Amino acid sequence: MTAPIAKDVLASATLHLDVLEEFIAVVRRRMASATDSFARDSLNDLLLSLTEQRDSYQAFLPLAAAEPV
Repeated sequence: MTAPIAKDVLASATLHLDVLEEFIAVVRRRMASATDSFARDSLNDLLLSLTEQRDSYQAFLPLAAAEPV
């Protein structure tokens, strides 16, 4: 059995996930309009990092759904 996760931790993880999703959308838009290959590569690296972070926060979602209200 796993220990319960504090509601404030789950709320924070959800907030972080929302912010990451918004930031990922901004980076994708900027990548689409970037004409410089170095800038696109740099933004792609940032996007990979943000995606990894998002995946980490998404791991909390099943835990949040399982928590009693």
